[in-house]
Amino acid sequence: MKNAAQLACVGLLVVLSLHAQAPVPEELIRYPETILHNGKILTVDESFTTAEAVAIRDGQFLSVGSTQEVMRLRGPETKVFDLRGGTVIPGFVQTDADNDLIAGNLYKDTLVNRKLGDSIEAMDKAGILKEMGAIIATRPAGEDIFFRVPEESMDALRLTRADLDPISPRNPLAISVTSSDMIVNSLMLAKVAERMPLGEKHPAIIKDAAGRPNGQLYGQATGVVGWDLRPWPVIDEAAIEEQKKMFVELHKEGITSMVAHTQGYALSVVNVLFHRKQLTMRLYASHDFLRQNPYAEAYLRRLGNIIDFGLGDMVKIIGAGLASADGNADIGSALTLDPKARSGGYAFAPHGENKWIGYGPHPGRWEDNKVAREYTEWNNVLVATRYGYNTTGIHNVGDGATQLWLDAIEAGMNQQDMVLKPQWRPFGMDHNLFWNPRNYAQMTQYDVRRGLGKMWSGTDKAVELYGDKIHDIQPVPELVEKGFQVHIEDAGFPVLQRYITRRDRQGRQWGPDQAIDRPTALRMVTLWAARYIAEDTEIGSIEKGKKADLLLLGADYLTVPEDQIEKIPVAATVVAGKVVYGSL
Repeated sequence: MKNAAQLACVGLLVVLSLHAQAPVPEELIRYPETILHNGKILTVDESFTTAEAVAIRDGQFLSVGSTQEVMRLRGPETKVFDLRGGTVIPGFVQTDADNDLIAGNLYKDTLVNRKLGDSIEAMDKAGILKEMGAIIATRPAGEDIFFRVPEESMDALRLTRADLDPISPRNPLAISVTSSDMIVNSLMLAKVAERMPLGEKHPAIIKDAAGRPNGQLYGQATGVVGWDLRPWPVIDEAAIEEQKKMFVELHKEGITSMVAHTQGYALSVVNVLFHRKQLTMRLYASHDFLRQNPYAEAYLRRLGNIIDFGLGDMVKIIGAGLASADGNADIGSALTLDPKARSGGYAFAPHGENKWIGYGPHPGRWEDNKVAREYTEWNNVLVATRYGYNTTGIHNVGDGATQLWLDAIEAGMNQQDMVLKPQWRPFGMDHNLFWNPRNYAQMTQYDVRRGLGKMWSGTDKAVELYGDKIHDIQPVPELVEKGFQVHIEDAGFPVLQRYITRRDRQGRQWGPDQAIDRPTALRMVTLWAARYIAEDTEIGSIEKGKKADLLLLGADYLTVPEDQIEKIPVAATVVAGKVVYGSL
């Protein structure tokens, strides 16, 4: 019996040995397509590890480590690149990229290369009317006409339909001044009122002293013109090629992923590129379909929740975009909790403006206005959260605007009639020059993530507006110490240099105690920028299993002199393992 058992074991070993020697089917062998080795690879993982080599397969990092570890994975058809000691970093994540899409913002010059309207250069009333009148005279009767005038022009904001009717008696006319402020003539006003709940009685249609609409619009009324009445141009080859060129320019700067509040036209152009297999940029889109929408709930009931819907690994819907809550810091329209030091020579109230509740310069606090919140973007925040949407990619400059958003999010998250409770992605805000500890508890409670814009320069007007507080803006070390992994939205080496040195282009230094080191700065445009939209498990660092987006640099980021950081060249940009700019 014992001998029989021994013979059985020997037989089994023989069978196993023969089986082990059988060739593995080719279908099961998957070598990496690409290996990069002999480099200085700043992985930007949690420990800021430096590696020598990476292997890439199916658009992902298969292995990251030493040259010896990675080269053992080499297959017969693997392309191998010797980096010759060159520095490699993760691809940059640009998180304020709406103007890098062909459609841009609906109110800016970038709107489909000005195909939908002309930009007026004049700043004074007479000049604006004269310039517009000359163009209108060349248009056929009945055609809708759209213009963009300088936001800095107070004369433009003072225009009414009484000024516009004489120069455009046969054509509906709309003039955009800001993302919220617009003036229309009587013909366009009739179209707007027809589509608005409450018609001419809607508070976003401004009235004169006699209670009659004067042609000035804001908020939802502006949205009806910009989104519903303004036409789409044809998506032709010229538009598609222009978008491709815009992406190439971003790749030259090292940008591999972009986060943008995005409207339908831009998504449609990107969709064409995807289906042609020509899309080289990752797009994380905050969809603008609720922005300034007076019928937000009706839209959501038809559409449903589309968070995380997308196109392969290249496009993903990551939230709903809504309209700006405040203006800009340079002209005093940023909404702040504390009043400005001085006026700065502008017409805005000391606290700035709340764009949700008024036209042009106006008091920025709810208590100073009598507009019902249900007719403002506040209501759209509530509707979005009721149906499970986060809002992100939101223009936000002042701490008062931050508080406005936080209060709206809190009200939305505590509604009793929630349709879809989970918020799968964080709330997010762009720009965020001013930070205030009064905001921090709600930010943490509701997972509201905020970024930082370009390193702001202290212009003479800004100094007059904010005084010594200008040195405390964008306080990165303080924020990191408090646990906020903030990111820089305008990715690129020039901006990194500004944050590292706290010096503007004129060499002036603002808040030197808020300067940061190079590893922190790099995290802010890679890993932490990805974390802003909860994509840090997919992009933002060079780690096994993540998407293979990286940059080969023409200089060593960690050792080049501080004043030369902005000049670091990008030798190659790689997205999903493929070179989209330069060469390895």
